[in-house]
Amino acid sequence: MVSSGADLEFDVETDVVVLGTGGAGLTAALTAAAGGASVAVYEKADTVGGTTAVSGGIVWIPAHDRSPDGELTVDDAMRYLEAQSLGAMDTALVETFVRTGPEMLDFVEAHSELQFEVAAGFPDYKPELPGGRPSGGRSLNAKPFDLARLGEWSDRITSFPADWSNVGIDAETRARIHASVDDVDGDFCVAGTALVAGLLKGLLDLGVVPTTGARARELVARDGRIVGVRISMDGMDVRVGARRGVVLGTGGFEWDPTLVDAYLRGPMHGPVSPPNNTGDGLRMAMAHGADLANMGEAWWVPIVQIPGDTIDGHQRSRSVRLERTRPRSIIVNRAGKRFLNEAGEYNSMAGPFHHLDPRFGYLNDPAWIVFDSLHLKKYGFLGIDPDGVVPEWFCQSADLAELGEKTGIDPDGLARTVDAWNANVENETDPDFGRGSSAYDGYWGDDSAATPASKTLGPVDTAPFFAVPVTVGAMGTKGGPRTDADARVLHVDGDTIPGLYAVGNAMAGVTGKAYGGAGGTIGPAMVFGYRAGLALSR
Repeated sequence: MVSSGADLEFDVETDVVVLGTGGAGLTAALTAAAGGASVAVYEKADTVGGTTAVSGGIVWIPAHDRSPDGELTVDDAMRYLEAQSLGAMDTALVETFVRTGPEMLDFVEAHSELQFEVAAGFPDYKPELPGGRPSGGRSLNAKPFDLARLGEWSDRITSFPADWSNVGIDAETRARIHASVDDVDGDFCVAGTALVAGLLKGLLDLGVVPTTGARARELVARDGRIVGVRISMDGMDVRVGARRGVVLGTGGFEWDPTLVDAYLRGPMHGPVSPPNNTGDGLRMAMAHGADLANMGEAWWVPIVQIPGDTIDGHQRSRSVRLERTRPRSIIVNRAGKRFLNEAGEYNSMAGPFHHLDPRFGYLNDPAWIVFDSLHLKKYGFLGIDPDGVVPEWFCQSADLAELGEKTGIDPDGLARTVDAWNANVENETDPDFGRGSSAYDGYWGDDSAATPASKTLGPVDTAPFFAVPVTVGAMGTKGGPRTDADARVLHVDGDTIPGLYAVGNAMAGVTGKAYGGAGGTIGPAMVFGYRAGLALSR
């Protein structure tokens, strides 16, 4: 449905309407408000922050002068992204992102209480590619933030249950991404919570108070221009006029099965984001003729789903990072064969999971993480303490043959794979998939190991053996309305749709298939949020 604003009276009018309160939406709102525009912010959920709030809160800014190694150049950043793009990225928009990043950081720090620091030593995701950085420097953390400074908003930031986060931000992971607080007085938060809290404080200081529990339903147009939006809240419809424009910061469509089936390139069995990203912004933009791009892509991640584990009535999916990277674990398919580098960056794992055989379907979906008793004793697994009680949802077996029988994995194939794996790791090598050869591979492995390879390579040889099903999910989707350099949405005829902007996962991801490093989602989201806010405040 498309509303015409020709004779419509608005209940509320403002210069700028921002829909969504993730990193992209909050940055757009902050920038527009700091530039003098009146801004109204609406959030579908009862809390603010979206997927950003439950993430690591890292922003990937590939060219800047804050690195202890000296200036990180635009040329190196572009070479690195182009090397992994497979021709699918919008080069002009990517260069806009790269060049604008430092300016966005400076602006946000000057106009909010969000402050950044380089995540020392955090390598790019594919650091061996041209322009890549094995020693890191491009990923920046949000510094810890004292929630007491938010007053009544201190407990209104989106969070997950306190056991361990859907996106893997447990205590050890926080330490690995330098997002921990020690010996500090106050109610300090870290990671995505700190990023959202800092932006929110800046917005509140400018007099902009988000309205929560408010779902955008429909854009209002007048003479081809977007002039407002219809919002449902408290069982009523409110029509909000936007004199300068509406910013879609509503996230992706990973929680809408119809859109997932229609657009994503292969199976996506479960999102790890909060269950609010149902493509609202996408549908509203499509209703006004928005051109679309990158619709087959997501921010892919391997996931585990525990029976009976739900969130807001939905099956909960948990990303797997440390467990697949540490020694004494491998991932195999139904034939018992390894099919990827288990320690590689998560987004690229979708390709192997999506490997399609015309006769037998997806050969590697589902798969299993297979690990031995020494892995469990030393590291724990998926929230189970080291050497802790083994839960019923682990498949535990006395030997590999029994493990195959219980899981349906071909026992002969599994035995051959484990034999070959154990022989190779004696020499600290993985000739099949190169596990342990990248600076990134060892980053999430055993920090006590002596060599980069031994941080992730180890035999699977000590009974009992365990297997947990693993498949492919997503942190969010990458597709949406195509935009210009200021995040203005483009119509299918190539012109802009006046008054309509899209940022974050609600826009077509400009880097295409590429995922540069930790914060590769939030970095572009905040940069184009900033550019949208600048354009709307002019």
